[in-house]
Amino acid sequence: MSISSLKSGALRWLLVIVLILVCLGMARLQLWRAETRGERFEREQAALMSTPISLSAQLRDREKLLDRAATARGHWLPADTLFLDNKIHRSHPGYHVLTPLQLSGSKSVVLVNRGWVASPRLRSDLPSVSSPPGEIEISGVTRSYETRTFELQQTPPQGKVWQHVREVEYRQISGLDALPVILLQTGADGDGLIRDWGTPENPAAKHYGYAVMWLVFALMAAAYGLLAWRKK
Repeated sequence: MSISSLKSGALRWLLVIVLILVCLGMARLQLWRAETRGERFEREQAALMSTPISLSAQLRDREKLLDRAATARGHWLPADTLFLDNKIHRSHPGYHVLTPLQLSGSKSVVLVNRGWVASPRLRSDLPSVSSPPGEIEISGVTRSYETRTFELQQTPPQGKVWQHVREVEYRQISGLDALPVILLQTGADGDGLIRDWGTPENPAAKHYGYAVMWLVFALMAAAYGLLAWRKK
């Protein structure tokens, strides 16, 4: 066997070993994500099953407010309603309707995602949404504002139709003293909006699937190495 063939074989085995280690490392990463995200999901679901918290102007700790069952009492500010664009429900285009609820006895508001409404036939028209006057109490679950920052072109929202609702932008543009979470409204309210938020799935299952995929890749790399060795 020539020196060049030995070097070629050694290089091939080195590449196979590196590939196996990379695949095993990725599998371990996915297992870690499954464990951590699964634990977080279970904590969130436990919080949703606990006694609802009552939102108030004094509650400002985002981490303690996030992903909780909650109630809020106050009155709608319908003039400040926003429409979150590109929301599809059963293959029909529409909007999510976001209206601030001014909390009773306070100037602070909580932004409420009230549900889905279909788009009018003309893109230039906006849906008509009923906002009952007077003090009301609504229930729901708290969610985070959007946190994505990458866009091909970042332009501040204008008008009533927004593509994204981020906390800092919302505070600046609306001028409202908003709580650091959005309230995802649940239950019927007679306003004609659809609140079909779906059933949350444990993200751990997805990451376990990815881990299995990387383990399969590692086995394939090992099998390739063995077949190459036997052909010598």
